[in-house]
Amino acid sequence: MLSAVPAPARWLGLAGLIPFLACAIAVWSGVGWIQAEGLGLQLGYAAVIVTFLGGVHWGRALAPGAVPGWPGLIWSVTPSLIAWLALRMYPTSGLLVLMAAFVLAFWIDRRAVKIGLFPEWYLALRQVLTLGAMLCLAATVARLITL
Repeated sequence: MLSAVPAPARWLGLAGLIPFLACAIAVWSGVGWIQAEGLGLQLGYAAVIVTFLGGVHWGRALAPGAVPGWPGLIWSVTPSLIAWLALRMYPTSGLLVLMAAFVLAFWIDRRAVKIGLFPEWYLALRQVLTLGAMLCLAATVARLITL
């Protein structure tokens, strides 16, 4: 599945899961200050990555030959607004909002690949990365619920 993904995108994308995993492990560590740091870093990193996913669409709109339109540009800034609001919520609620944003971003990216805005390999990469991020975020939420 990932074999069609260019090596730099594949390796950088997969490496991007390391902070998600490290933060989830920290939240499950049982050491108060490590849990708190892990939670804060998990929220911040997830918000940054959600914002990045919108930025991909902004970049596509600026590509040579592209004709920027309202729908694509509106979507490109929406993840940043969602992430910004999620950071102002209680941690569990914020994480759930960020998880919903990842699902929405994947759905939008899936549609974008189908209409030819992005290459097919992008969807394969996004699928794996979204699943990895969601599992780590879900693990963090599960820990918060048990505290």
